[in-house]
Amino acid sequence: MANDQDNSRASQRTDPGWKHCYPMDESNLNTAVYNYCGKVMKGGVTRAKEYLMAKNGNVASCTKTPQNVREELWKLFKEKTNNLLHQSDC
Repeated sequence: MANDQDNSRASQRTDPGWKHCYPMDESNLNTAVYNYCGKVMKGGVTRAKEYLMAKNGNVASCTKTPQNVREELWKLFKEKTNNLLHQSDC
C-alpha cells in the first residue's frame, strides 16, 4: 500500500520544474531541495522555478543553475504566459 501512495505523490509532480529539484518530504511538496546548489527553500515548484531561472521579484537567484536550464525554464514561462494571454482574449 505504501507503494501506491508513493506513486500517487509522484504523479502530483507533473510540472517540468520538478526535474531540477525534489521535495524534501514527498508528503509536503511545498519545500524543495535544489539539484544544483543543494539549498532548501519553501514555496513549492513555482518559487523553485523562479529561483532557478533568476526571475526578478520574489526570490534571489541560484548562481549554480546551468545556462541551458535557465533558458529552458524561461521558455516554459513565456509559453505559459502566452497561452494564458490567448485564453483571456477568447
